[in-house]
Amino acid sequence: MPLKPHDLHRRTLYTRAALLERGMHRRDLASGAMRRVFPGWWARADAELSLEELARFFVTHIRPGAVLSHQTAAEILRVSLPRPLTVTGGSAVHCRGPEGTVASSGSLVVVHQVLEQPQVRYQGLPLVHPLFALQDIAPRMQALDLVVALDSLAADRFGARRRVRIAEMTELLEGMRGRGAPALRRALPHVRERSWSPMETKVRVQLLRHGYPEPALNHPVLEVATGIEYYIDLAYPEERIAIEYDSEDHRIDRKAWEHDINKNDVLHEDGWKVIRVTFADFLRPRQFFSRLDDALRRRRAIA
Repeated sequence: MPLKPHDLHRRTLYTRAALLERGMHRRDLASGAMRRVFPGWWARADAELSLEELARFFVTHIRPGAVLSHQTAAEILRVSLPRPLTVTGGSAVHCRGPEGTVASSGSLVVVHQVLEQPQVRYQGLPLVHPLFALQDIAPRMQALDLVVALDSLAADRFGARRRVRIAEMTELLEGMRGRGAPALRRALPHVRERSWSPMETKVRVQLLRHGYPEPALNHPVLEVATGIEYYIDLAYPEERIAIEYDSEDHRIDRKAWEHDINKNDVLHEDGWKVIRVTFADFLRPRQFFSRLDDALRRRRAIA
């Protein structure tokens, strides 16, 4: 019996030679039911392999002694990155070394020369320190994307797996040299440790660029009746204006949707003016700014 793609395990990689030896036809190997994961290694097209699993396989079986770098290191540590720099967005796996390796670039794997960079480990995986991984990819990122990435790295909740506080960033950036370092230093003054999502960062920076005062991030509001503490995405506490980002995730996740409904009720009961912002509002903010201007004017007139 010929070996078919659906006969393979979803969490296993196979060499091309092994698949052909076991009876897979070259036509099936080249079909949409299979995908090449690494040079010489294949998996089912619907393989359920996380980036961490792929990275572990890579440094164990393909390039022992290598250190995962660039966007691969950053993504493993859950630093917020633009989609094109993620594996889901088509990025190759990036690494440095091992020593003596010739640099090479392909669609699946990019090998860089060894550099003296600080390293960290996550679940046994050798990684370039996330700030230095960002230095390596900074030339490919917009200024706002860098602030988003650094915010996720500094966040006190819901951020990267390896937190780097602003104080540590400042110290590391003082000694950082080379391409990408100036862009990180320019982004540093805009970094905050209380931003819990990329869109919170983007809306905050957008407000500042248009002359609005800096909002408080994830401002706590206590519901006395239940003892539950809710957090406003961006807030002007003196005017009691809450800016809440409405993401698609919250519409899909029923628990998050119910939480938002309860939070909205609590804020209205407590006298907050709630302004909801969508991604469309971020792209075309004129109406959002008009609503915010009106709310600020009314609240300041009362005060």
